[in-house]
Amino acid sequence: MSVRGQALRWLLLLLTPGLLAPARAETAVAGLAIAGTSARLQGGLGGELQIAALSGLGLRWRLETEADGAGLRLLGTAEGVALRVAASPATDGQGWTWRIVEGTADVARLLPVLKTAAGAAAGDWQAGGRVVLSGEGRWSTAAAAEGLSGEVRLTLREGWASSAVLGVEIAGIEADLASREPATLAMAAGQSLRVARISTASVVAEKLRVDFGLTDGRRVEVAGAEVAVLGGTMRVKPFSFALAAPSAEASADVEGLALSELAKLMPEALSGAQGKLNGRLKLSWNGDAGLSINDGGLAIVSTDDAVLRLASSPGFLTGNMPKRISLLPPKLGLLARWFSPVNPAYAPLEAIELGRVGLRVESLEVNFNPAVEGGDRTATVRLRARPVGVKEIELVEIEVNLSGALTRVLSLGMDERVKLRFRPQ
Repeated sequence: MSVRGQALRWLLLLLTPGLLAPARAETAVAGLAIAGTSARLQGGLGGELQIAALSGLGLRWRLETEADGAGLRLLGTAEGVALRVAASPATDGQGWTWRIVEGTADVARLLPVLKTAAGAAAGDWQAGGRVVLSGEGRWSTAAAAEGLSGEVRLTLREGWASSAVLGVEIAGIEADLASREPATLAMAAGQSLRVARISTASVVAEKLRVDFGLTDGRRVEVAGAEVAVLGGTMRVKPFSFALAAPSAEASADVEGLALSELAKLMPEALSGAQGKLNGRLKLSWNGDAGLSINDGGLAIVSTDDAVLRLASSPGFLTGNMPKRISLLPPKLGLLARWFSPVNPAYAPLEAIELGRVGLRVESLEVNFNPAVEGGDRTATVRLRARPVGVKEIELVEIEVNLSGALTRVLSLGMDERVKLRFRPQ
């Protein structure tokens, strides 16, 4: 069979029902001849395809000959999509060379089709951006190397996404992807996804970068990820997940997390804070439950500048402490009251719990734990601090076990245990 006959054979394979949903096709052919081992195409043919994975796309296609009759042009258009591929006979007569002359997609215009394909998982997400497709290669008919080869490249610019229900806005999405296996679209390590800003109701993350590859078994191999969040940086170690069932576990190093940013998330616990936290976390993620912290911990970077103030919480430190020290039994009445001196620790502790006096942090540890049997504890906070400008109290130690959703983690006041070390008088 001639080269052109081979091209028609591959075109027919592309249109098989196994790959595509039932399609409506209209042809306009000036001349078409297939006889034994040769084929001749003049003019063009075209129609409309419904791709099963993108129901409703309605890809309108047309195959035409070049003016000199030596090459072919494949044109494809749909709502928000334009594709133009040129093909010429290979110089060795055993196949074709091909090139993507034009390939663009407008994400916002294509979004309704993508959301239909995603189903309920698409939620109320809106998105936009511009995709550009390019590439070139060869389709060989030689027995030793029959098939498709070359490189296909995809870039995404000006991408954005938002969900009003989740309260999430994502801006500045960019991607640079390339596959040298156009038949499977597997991608070698070194693919790049970047996001300028992710905003939620409580946290803003910036400068996200993910480097990854995609195996021919449809498994994403993430070489690493980095994001700036809460005044610090989180660097995620390598991990992988299957596209068919997206879920993963990974370790992340945290550096320079700002206590001042954490304080803004915990107005019920802290009125202000200074200092930095470092540590390592074990993260778990899946498409249904989202992101969670399974294990790991954070610790304060010890400096004289690490100071925090509690939010006003009357009774947090003084709730079980008398204002006066009773030296005689109450039944002695007035005499007992005369011999009940003021507790010297009460006033300074009250100033601390009301946020009037700061605590210079000597050590602060936050340890995240998996769910424990019979409970759902998620974190333990241990604080050792010295009151600023208070002589009566040398050291305050607070240990808090936290349970429930991570949105409540670090909200001091649940199952608290407070230790005080007094200066000798």
